[in-house]
Amino acid sequence: MPTEEKPLVISDNSPDDALTLASLGILAFVVANVTHEGLGHGLMTLAVGAKPVMLTSCYFSSRESLSRWIPAAGGIANVLMGLLAVFALRLARMAGAHLRCFLALVLAFNLLFATAYPAYSGIAAFGDWAAVISGLSPAWLWRLLLVTFSAISYYLSLRLLAVQMHPFCGSNAPEALTRLRRITLIPFLAALAAASIAGALNPAGWTVLFTSALPGAAAAFGLTQLDHFSEVSAKDSTQPAGAITRSLGWMIAAALILALFVGVLGPGIRFTSAS
Repeated sequence: MPTEEKPLVISDNSPDDALTLASLGILAFVVANVTHEGLGHGLMTLAVGAKPVMLTSCYFSSRESLSRWIPAAGGIANVLMGLLAVFALRLARMAGAHLRCFLALVLAFNLLFATAYPAYSGIAAFGDWAAVISGLSPAWLWRLLLVTFSAISYYLSLRLLAVQMHPFCGSNAPEALTRLRRITLIPFLAALAAASIAGALNPAGWTVLFTSALPGAAAAFGLTQLDHFSEVSAKDSTQPAGAITRSLGWMIAAALILALFVGVLGPGIRFTSAS
């Protein structure tokens, strides 16, 4: 059995290391962000024959195509990556706690971002899904459908996530729920910080920080509410996850990826002129 798996011991001094949890959150968020902007919007831009203009941590811009598939592809890519994380978790169910937590966070940031975005577009009439339904009428009905679909799919995603996070709780005991809140809140706050730092460097100006960067990371807020779901605390024979002890490897990886994310995708990569 991997040495990382240890009996779950909860005390006032949590064995789960905050810096390592933050590192896992940063890495998982960057995976979701690059999946959305680069793999989703970017690859679809090439697939429909459009010209890529710029890739940043907040958006991917293109020209020479009005295809609805380009804005839709970001969320679709996130869903596929989230489902891939579910499959990976099944394969890694006997792996160490660090890897399992990372994969669960990849699932969370991808699926929650993908399912929250339609509601954001439906309410604010802004962003990817607003572009997808642009020109469709009646507009109010399409916006209502976006919000409705988003609410249902977000809730179902939380139920799925609760099942996958079950090994990190496995009980409705106060100390188990306290642990769960810790290992979900710290990665969420770390992702917000990473999104803010990169968004502040966006060439489109500081407003993008509030219209794109922060909403994208904040979409995973449901991650911090899993203690309200019975699936995460039900008792069964699932192999419990050990403590997220301090890991220099995960911390170094997060530092390097964050530096690249902020330094490269913050100001963005320009491919061609928008004119």
